[in-house]
Amino acid sequence: MRVKRFVANNIQEAMLQVKLEMGKDAVILHTRRFKEGGFLGFFAKEFVEVTAAVEDDYLVGKNNQPTETTVNEIKQSLTWPQIIEKEEDINKENKENFEDKKEPKVNNTSSDELKDMKRLMQEMMEQIENASLNIGLNKIGEQFYHCLISNEVEEKLAKKLVKNCLDTAPPEKFNDEEFIRERLIENICRLLKKPKPINLPNKRKQQVFALVGPTGVGKTTTIAKLAANFAINNNKRIAFITSDTYRIAAVEQLKTVGDLIGVPVEVVFTPQSMKNSIMNHSDKDLIFIDTAGRSHKNTLQINELKSFITAAEPDEVFLVLSATTKYKDMLEVVANFEKINFKRIIFTKLDETSTYGPILNIIHKTKKYLTYFTTGQSVPDDIEIADQRKLAQLILRDDVK
Repeated sequence: MRVKRFVANNIQEAMLQVKLEMGKDAVILHTRRFKEGGFLGFFAKEFVEVTAAVEDDYLVGKNNQPTETTVNEIKQSLTWPQIIEKEEDINKENKENFEDKKEPKVNNTSSDELKDMKRLMQEMMEQIENASLNIGLNKIGEQFYHCLISNEVEEKLAKKLVKNCLDTAPPEKFNDEEFIRERLIENICRLLKKPKPINLPNKRKQQVFALVGPTGVGKTTTIAKLAANFAINNNKRIAFITSDTYRIAAVEQLKTVGDLIGVPVEVVFTPQSMKNSIMNHSDKDLIFIDTAGRSHKNTLQINELKSFITAAEPDEVFLVLSATTKYKDMLEVVANFEKINFKRIIFTKLDETSTYGPILNIIHKTKKYLTYFTTGQSVPDDIEIADQRKLAQLILRDDVK
C-alpha cells in the first residue's frame, strides 16, 4: 500500500491532488487543518493536510503517471461550482471503496493494524463530511447556514441559498451580516414565489373551492375562517357543503358558523348528491366544500375523496397541512394527495411550532403555491394571506410581529 501526505490551501485542492495522483481507488486516512508562517503567531496562513492511501498495483497511466486525458477528465469533473457536490461524491466513493474492500491486499499488516486503520478511516470520513458542509462559506455564511439547518431547512437547500448569497455579494459586502441577511431573505422569498390566495373576479361568477387533507390539520376551522371573512368583508353570498359525515362535530361546527353569518350548510353522502347540491346553490357567489380527513396511506379513502372532488368540479383545490407535521410526513401526504390534483397549499397551526423550514422545503420540492397561514383558533381573525418575507424572517429566527 502506498501512503502519501498532501498539503493544499483548502480541502477542494487537496482532494483534487489525491484524485489526480492516486485515482478513484484512493482512501482518506487522515485530515487536519494547520497554520504556518506569520510573525509571532500572527498572520499565519491556514492549510489543509490530507493523508491518503492506495494499493501498490494502482496505475493510471504508464510509469504510474496520470495520462493527459485522465487529468483533463478529472479537472473537468471538479471545476467550480460543482466542486462541493463532487467532494460529496468523493466522500461517498471513498466510503464505498472502504466497504467493498473488507479484506484489502496489504502486505505485512496484522489484523489488529487493519482494524485500527478501518476505525481511523471511518472517523476521518466523518470529519471530512462535516468539514465539507461549510466549504466556500465565510464565518457569516456558516452562521446563516447553521441557522437554516437548525430550523430544519434541508442541508443541500440551505447550502445553496447561503452560497448563492455569498457568490453574488459585492466584495465589500462579503462580511456585511445585514446585507447577507437581506439577500438571503430575498432568495427565500423568490423560492417561495408569490402566494396565490382566492382571487374574486370583477364580474359575478360563482366559484367553488374544496379543502382536502389528512385528519386533524384544521380544515373545517379554516373553511369557517375563509367563509366568514368573505361574507363579512366582501359581502359575498356563500354556501357550505360538507362530505365529512364521519365527524358529527365537524358538521355542527360548520352549522354554528353558518348560523352566525347567515350561510346555509348542506351535508352530502355521495358524489352525485355533491353535484346536485352545487346546482341547488347556483345563486351563491362562493361555495366552500369541506371534506373528511383522509389518511394519506389509505388508497381506498383517497380514491373515495377523489370521486367527490371529481363530481364537484371545483375551481381550485387546496391541500391543508399542519405546520407541526414532520417534514418526512408532509412529503408522504403531498405525494399521496397528488391524485386529487391540488395546486395550492394552506398551512395551519403556525402558532404551535417554532420550526418553519419544512414549509420552505415543501414549496421548493413540490413547486406548489402558498395561499394562507392560520395562526390560532379564533374565527374569523386567525387567518392571513401567506407572507413570504414574514416566513423568511421566521426561518432566520428574526423577531417578527
